[in-house]
Amino acid sequence: MRLAEYGGDGPLILLVHGLGGSIENWDVTGPLLTGSGRVVALDLVGFGDSEPGDRRPSVEDNSRLVSEVIRLLGFESATLVGNSMGGLISMIAAVEHANRVDRLVLVNPALPVSRHRPPDLEVLTKLIGPLVPGIGVPAFRIYRAAHTPEEEMTETLRMIAADAETVPEWARERLTEANRSRRDRDWAIPAFLEADRSIARYVLRPRRFARLIHRIGAPTLLIHGSEDRLVSVDSARWAAQQRPDWTYVEMEGVGHVPMLEAADAFSAIALDWLETAS
Repeated sequence: MRLAEYGGDGPLILLVHGLGGSIENWDVTGPLLTGSGRVVALDLVGFGDSEPGDRRPSVEDNSRLVSEVIRLLGFESATLVGNSMGGLISMIAAVEHANRVDRLVLVNPALPVSRHRPPDLEVLTKLIGPLVPGIGVPAFRIYRAAHTPEEEMTETLRMIAADAETVPEWARERLTEANRSRRDRDWAIPAFLEADRSIARYVLRPRRFARLIHRIGAPTLLIHGSEDRLVSVDSARWAAQQRPDWTYVEMEGVGHVPMLEAADAFSAIALDWLETAS
């Protein structure tokens, strides 16, 4: 398991990346959050440098990992900041390991697919297509054989960011190098697919997701980019309606990764809320 320490003193703020991500996803924002506590990011099981081993890369197993990391870092509990799949993992942790979770900051979390505005065709092809039995691993290998790490990262950022140019060049380079490293790991593609399947078991079952949302007791900030192609802003509005006690902030002109696209604005929103939420 790999951790990134961004500094800061006080309560623990644990940053949880999304599907296909790693600690590098937080390199822009992590240092900006240190005014509210000790900020740490982790590689989830099956991602970054965290080889699955005896663990599984499902959202449930990764929620247990989050709880264990909080304890291993010497804290009783933490604020979880989770993006995409990391947001779903954080929600599960807040229910199944409630004593470990003080507050939640959900950043474009995985949510039920909107009936009014489903993901576009490219997103469906890349996220749902590989789940078809017998297709996922070969499709990934064919794609990677035809694309360099730089090309893959360019396509990924085009899909997840409203404007990829808003992601700092040095951060794009860090993400590309992380992508390059994953290509040498035989377990990376199967882990991605297993994690993706575990997300589908929630986002394709709105009633199950609603039950999860209503069991969360921790104070929660939900931040969502208005131009998200992966998780529709309609889905975020649905979640906010389910929990009117949550704080909901929509970031205009931002896509799926506000912490990379609009780090200063995102951090200001999160820090302001962290100062007052209890």
